[in-house]
Amino acid sequence: MQSPALRLIVEREMEIERFVAREYWTIESDLSTKGKDFAARLTHFNGEKLEQFTVENAARAAEIEAVLQAKAQGHLEVISVEKKQRRRNPSPPFTTSTLQQEASRKLGFGAQRTMRTAQQLYEGVDIGGETVGLISYMRTDAVNLANEAVAEIREVIKERFGAENLPDEPIAYKNKSKNAQEAHEAIRPTSAARTPDSIKDKLTPEQIKLYELIWKRTVACQMVPAVLDTVAVDLAAGEGNVFRATGSTVVKPGFMAVYQEGTDDKPADAVAVEEDEKLLPPMEKGDITDLKQIRQEQHFTEPPPRFSEASLVKALESYGIGRPSTYASIIYTLESREYVTQENRRFKPTDVGRVVNKFLSEHFFHYVDYDFTARMEDDLDAISRGEKEWRPVLQDFWGDFKNQVKEKESVDRPGVEMMEEACPKCAKKLAKRLGRNGYFIGCTGYPECDYTRNVDDAVGASNEPEIVPDRKCPKCESNLVIKRGRYGKFIGCSNYPNCKHMEPLEKPADTGVQCPECKQASMLKRKSRYGKIFYSCARYPDCKYAVWNLPLNEPCPKCAWPILTIKITKRRGTEKVCPIKECGFAEPYDGEVPGAEPPKAVIEV
Repeated sequence: MQSPALRLIVEREMEIERFVAREYWTIESDLSTKGKDFAARLTHFNGEKLEQFTVENAARAAEIEAVLQAKAQGHLEVISVEKKQRRRNPSPPFTTSTLQQEASRKLGFGAQRTMRTAQQLYEGVDIGGETVGLISYMRTDAVNLANEAVAEIREVIKERFGAENLPDEPIAYKNKSKNAQEAHEAIRPTSAARTPDSIKDKLTPEQIKLYELIWKRTVACQMVPAVLDTVAVDLAAGEGNVFRATGSTVVKPGFMAVYQEGTDDKPADAVAVEEDEKLLPPMEKGDITDLKQIRQEQHFTEPPPRFSEASLVKALESYGIGRPSTYASIIYTLESREYVTQENRRFKPTDVGRVVNKFLSEHFFHYVDYDFTARMEDDLDAISRGEKEWRPVLQDFWGDFKNQVKEKESVDRPGVEMMEEACPKCAKKLAKRLGRNGYFIGCTGYPECDYTRNVDDAVGASNEPEIVPDRKCPKCESNLVIKRGRYGKFIGCSNYPNCKHMEPLEKPADTGVQCPECKQASMLKRKSRYGKIFYSCARYPDCKYAVWNLPLNEPCPKCAWPILTIKITKRRGTEKVCPIKECGFAEPYDGEVPGAEPPKAVIEV
């Protein structure tokens, strides 16, 4: 099952590499009426409807803006107001797949962590004198709930959220997956009356987070739909030029008062306004609004995002690959064999993963086909139901597999690409090979000729290690040389393996902030093996104190911890925060961030 999963990740990466960004522009207007500001986007110009790539350059955008400015004369007229009411239904209760997806989105839990924590909740926790299983069985693909559980959930809704949020009849959910076995009911609290707050002190932080997620989803699935009023207002800037503003208000929150399902990625057309986030001022046809400005906005299309754990599990489930008990093990296998790595919680294939996928796709395509595993699952299900005999099914698989393995015995080793270039040492052909640290170029005359070089080195480059001038190994006084490992270049001892001294190629920058734990050295700016910046004590490994955010030489005014850190998020901006999580101190930071990189150009889709 990990083979088609690897294929998904590799093919997505290849799609990203082939992607060519395309420029386009939108025309926005900032408006005001009745003391409230709002924005609108141009949808029609000179009677023509604007598509995504109608305006492809700055010159055309400026031309349109000039025409609109002249036509508008500082005002836009409301030409239509369209009001609708829509209902949003709650999501069904959790299956293994959807629990792993939501725990990834909302809690940042990997599939293994989610299942380990769910196992603990299922097996039981001491909540004061007795050990109680807090959730139902967590390996399931069913969305149905037991009648007694639904009855208790409805009582909880009526008591805590009011009878107006309780539908007249219980809501029944049906599974859309044809491969669902539904041997167990959906994942739910064993007792909905056992609220997260009532047992918060008895659980670990991981356990309470996951239990609260399950509890909220289960309760919300039996509540009334949310009701929203949506408004679309068209405003004219002269004949045939139309701006549109959209917004919505929640009339009746219903289940949304308890829980809303997360999403993996933004939609492709991110220029489209998120209706639920805007509230428009009241307007009627014929109203005149004040035009504050017309803006030209440049955008670029973006490639499809890499798979996260949530989106990968969702894709596997959509193809019918795997079962509730296997999603976590599929991801674990891919990572433990170093077929993939995670960057910013997204999967990226390694060189090894690419080679393995290429070899399987070329020589064993039948087994990495997305439908193969689903068909095999169907056959196994039929065997379990007594509809098929297991021997013929196994014989069909094994006979074909054995023949293919025999045919491929003479296939060249994967990961070797012959080159036209001659070895500068012995004049034999060079080849691009896959080693434990990724691709390298080596002589085909190995082991008689040991010439190698990095893929990005110049043609004919020497393979002799570069000696670090004016320095000796602090452990054995041998020469220090620049080496390359799986995470890039580093400085190591030339006497390896007798001496295993190593250090980063670039000396970590000193922040000048004293380590608050040992108070014997300062904090250094370092880079993790995956390229993420962090700050740790210069005495590592004797002192292992480290933080992810830039340390600031100021004591916390709340708990008196010797340092604060500067944290930057999209939601809250730049803040001074205490690194002690239990303290919780945070306040806005307006000063210059020391050592901060200049802001990058924002690329929108």
